[in-house]
Amino acid sequence: MADNFVKQPFGMNIKVPTRTIKQTKETAQGVVNNLWEPLFNFIDENQNVFTGNVANEIEKYNLMMFNVGSALRKGNTNGGLDIKG
Repeated sequence: MADNFVKQPFGMNIKVPTRTIKQTKETAQGVVNNLWEPLFNFIDENQNVFTGNVANEIEKYNLMMFNVGSALRKGNTNGGLDIKG
């Protein structure tokens, strides 16, 4: 009885349709071919970050905010603008 059990097919005796194999190959090829595409799109879309343009814009707005705040703090308190805080 043990000999008969060992000789029986076990596990991988399932026939896979050729369409499934074809779809698997196409999916694998698509994954491999498009693996680097998001990286290059990320670089193109965020070029301003890498060149430092975003940092320059942030610095420009911070300086502008400081200058406006300084001008408002030095303003005329008897009339005009008065900032409490």
